[in-house]
Amino acid sequence: MIVGDIIVVSGKSLISKMIQKVAGSKWTHVALYIGGGYIIEIDWNTKSSIVRETYSISNLECMVLRNKNALTKEQQDIIISTAVSYQKKGFQYDWLRLISLYLKSKFPSSKLIDKLDRRNKFICTELVDEILKEAGIDLFPNQGGDIFPHDYLTCEQLIALNKVKWSSYKKAN
Repeated sequence: MIVGDIIVVSGKSLISKMIQKVAGSKWTHVALYIGGGYIIEIDWNTKSSIVRETYSISNLECMVLRNKNALTKEQQDIIISTAVSYQKKGFQYDWLRLISLYLKSKFPSSKLIDKLDRRNKFICTELVDEILKEAGIDLFPNQGGDIFPHDYLTCEQLIALNKVKWSSYKKAN
């Protein structure tokens, strides 16, 4: 994998089952590859964190997505530095955002729902989207942050790669 690749995961936990119901899709999580075998992610039970990438060797179904246009060295550097900054800030998981996405899917015209969106808290899709935006990559320009994991799979700017095994990371880094 290379810096900027996106990992989309179909989880099996109870929380994943809830997200599947909210999203209407089997895909429940996204993370962003930042190089050296590491990703940045935020999950229901963690703050924004840089951790070793293990999805490719897990028993979870996952897809790796890459931008159709090769990222510049500057974009890759911005992704890495922004990820480090986001980890230092330790953003928390935004449960209210997840609830608002569910409510928006049921009541799209409600204005009250927008009040549930909180700054400085993220769900996984927002975290990845915000880091990519910092690098000048706007995958969802008209969605206002309303992004589900499966939206990454249908994004025209991304291509799906085969599931990559750990041995191939060493060649890419």
